[in-house]
Amino acid sequence: MFPQDQIEELKRIAPNLCFAEEGGYPYILIEQLQLPDGCQPAMVDVLLCPKPRDGYKSRLFFPQVITGIPARNWNGNIRVLERNWCAMSWQVPEGLRLAEVLLIHLKALKL
Repeated sequence: MFPQDQIEELKRIAPNLCFAEEGGYPYILIEQLQLPDGCQPAMVDVLLCPKPRDGYKSRLFFPQVITGIPARNWNGNIRVLERNWCAMSWQVPEGLRLAEVLLIHLKALKL
C-alpha cells in the first residue's frame, strides 16, 4: 500500500503501527504515540490518513480533543476501525513522505 522505505522511516518515529483500509481510505494506526510537550494526554493512539480526505491533503485523527495546545478548530469526527476519532483543521502540503506528513501534523500541537 505504501513504499517500504517510507514505512521503515515512519517506524523510526512511531514503531507501533499497523495498516488498514476502510471506506476506500488507507489508514495507519499508530499506537501510543508520544505527543509534544504540554499536550494532554501526553501519549495516545492516532490514525493517519495520508491520502486526500474531507478537503484536506491528509488527516491525523485523535481519540479525543488534545488540550494544552494552541486553540485549534476541531472539525473532523469519524468512526473507523470500530473507534471514534476527531481531527483538527490543519493543512499539510502534498508530495511528502509518510514520516514528514506525521511530523507536520504534529506541529499543530506545539505551543
